[in-house]
Amino acid sequence: MTEEMPTPSRDAPLAMVYAVGVGGTTGTIFVLVMLFCLTDLQGIVATSTGLPIVELILQATGSRAGTTFLTLMLAICFIHGTNGSITSASRLLYAMARDKGVLYHDYFSHIHPKWEVPIRTIVLTWVFNAFFGLLYLGPTVAFNAFISSCTILLNMSYAIPVLTVLIRGRDVLKQFQTNDTPWKFGKVRGLILNIVAVLYVFITSLFFCFPPALPVSASSMNYVSAVIGIFFFVLTGYWIAYGKKTFEGPKLDIILGERPDLCEASDELAREEKEVESRKA
Repeated sequence: MTEEMPTPSRDAPLAMVYAVGVGGTTGTIFVLVMLFCLTDLQGIVATSTGLPIVELILQATGSRAGTTFLTLMLAICFIHGTNGSITSASRLLYAMARDKGVLYHDYFSHIHPKWEVPIRTIVLTWVFNAFFGLLYLGPTVAFNAFISSCTILLNMSYAIPVLTVLIRGRDVLKQFQTNDTPWKFGKVRGLILNIVAVLYVFITSLFFCFPPALPVSASSMNYVSAVIGIFFFVLTGYWIAYGKKTFEGPKLDIILGERPDLCEASDELAREEKEVESRKA
């Protein structure tokens, strides 16, 4: 999605920082409120609704109408979260198709001429999410394993590029940086941040692989490690059989491009706004 930004080198990291800041703040407040409202833990765990959060809200409000309303608000949040997931995943799939890294890449690398979005990858992502949601109707163990694996794989997608920079050395970034490059942390600070990031992902990923309770049985086992193992096995087989023959690598000239046409338009708009403000003053 950075390719759709006027200045991706500045705006993309800024968006990530804002997302972490806003999400961390609101998430902390939400967790604290839930903890203060927690009165009957056993009742929440053994709730007949199948949704512990609904039982918790019911205990806190004591009203079925209030519980229904607040649960509806949560559902709306989930819907918006799904829209964001589809948006980002469809762009990622489009980028992989453009680089010939997926099957039928010519078909999925299409951009709608009128709407200027990858409609085909959006539809495919939506269909996949719809079928993926059906796992909730199946065994809880399978659903939890897939959910945990998604979290681990997402974190790994952030950690692998950072680990690559650590292995190759941060000097490899100099060819892409100038004196005006934003978000430069220098060699020492950047190295510390990279190490902390990789360690954080490694440690948290280990916790996601732990079983929820002891002793462990076949029905309570955490199968996330098995899911990730199967995923890497399939991915390796795909790369050997097909991917390495067609994949052209990321197009850095597009990813790192600044889209000067949009930058000039933004600068012109900013100048016009300043002129209007000066006239009012």
